[in-house]
Amino acid sequence: MASTASGYPKGDPRDVTKETPYCLPRAWTPDSDAYASGAMLISGFAMLTRNQVFAWPALVLSLSSFINQKPLRLKEGGNGLMAVASALGCLLMVNLPRFIIAEPRPIPA
Repeated sequence: MASTASGYPKGDPRDVTKETPYCLPRAWTPDSDAYASGAMLISGFAMLTRNQVFAWPALVLSLSSFINQKPLRLKEGGNGLMAVASALGCLLMVNLPRFIIAEPRPIPA
């Protein structure tokens, strides 16, 4: 078996001469996750204004961010579930008064 200058046999994947620098694929360039940030912002705005119209787009944006998540973003610290949890919490908080506050009953005379 012939060996190279590094001492490994030819065709061995550990051969130092076959090393290439690491580069990210073009589709996985590190960028900010604008969908998750936008979903968190819209969720906060919907909770402050108690407007249900803003809660649904926040949920859609957060789910889109979670589905389109790439494996390299997991190392950035977030896993996308925080935006989904925020949107679901927003939807719950905006609709909670509808279920808790009952209409006043007339007092029988």
